[in-house]
Amino acid sequence: MQRTYLKAVLCVIAVIITVMTLVDLWAETASAEPIVAFEMNDPIGDDYGPGTYTYPTHKAFLPGLLDLTFFRVSYDVEYVYFDTTFREVTNTWNAPEGFSHQLINIYIDTTKGAGRTDAIRKGAMVAFDKRYGWDILIKALGWGGCRAFTSNDNEESKGISDGLEAGVLPDSKTVRVKVPLPIIGQPEASWGYYVLIGSQDAFGDDDFRPVMEEATSWTFGGGSNLEFNPNVIDMLAPEGGKFSQERLLGSYDADKGVLAVLVPVSAGMARQGVAFLGLSSTPMVVLAVVGLLLVGGAVVVWIRRKGSSIPPKR
Repeated sequence: MQRTYLKAVLCVIAVIITVMTLVDLWAETASAEPIVAFEMNDPIGDDYGPGTYTYPTHKAFLPGLLDLTFFRVSYDVEYVYFDTTFREVTNTWNAPEGFSHQLINIYIDTTKGAGRTDAIRKGAMVAFDKRYGWDILIKALGWGGCRAFTSNDNEESKGISDGLEAGVLPDSKTVRVKVPLPIIGQPEASWGYYVLIGSQDAFGDDDFRPVMEEATSWTFGGGSNLEFNPNVIDMLAPEGGKFSQERLLGSYDADKGVLAVLVPVSAGMARQGVAFLGLSSTPMVVLAVVGLLLVGGAVVVWIRRKGSSIPPKR
């Protein structure tokens, strides 16, 4: 009987060692792929700001160019990757990055109780909730305009450009911004993200193409001429509810000179199943645990059956 138990224990140990070895091998293989820290879908067809904006009338502005549909943050040992997927991406004016229209501003709240609530420069024409001040800004546009800023920068700051890159992924719909990991650190589950999409205009304030009351060949319509409506055409936000894009971007008051106040997306909005945090290794771990439980259960059953089959000593 003792030999039977000893064999069973050795069998379980061998299984555990085998499973752990497989997990280690899988982890080494998977490490070549960026680890996903956050991802979220955005409603399709909401490239209309607070619900009233219309595209410029020039033929270069195809519907969907500024329609954000998906956002992902991932990282590896060298970079943090910010992926913004759009309904359409074109390179009308042959920008070296592969996209001509999108202006991407990602404000990140990394530190609770810190950060700032303004956008550094006039351009986006929005403010940020004082409870979720931003600490890092990643700005991406064509023609080598990628920059990283901190909340300590001022209006004259040129930001950090060394090591930042932007380009279009093979799906022809996603703009990826690469930021060296030391600049912002490894993304954490507590981070909040303001992802604002505008139209690049080299002559606009902070590179934003303005939204006016009436659309023209080179300006958006559906806003006001008082320069207090947001110049944000789409933003990452849940569909419906008090934190929807329409509610947040529509919270400005041009007559009173009050800017729209925005709230970031974060892990707390995962309740609708649209955001996932740190799940890249979970399936393998779950499989390993389940496998161990199944093997352990089988061994226990085998021991009991084996023991019952041994005749009692007389």
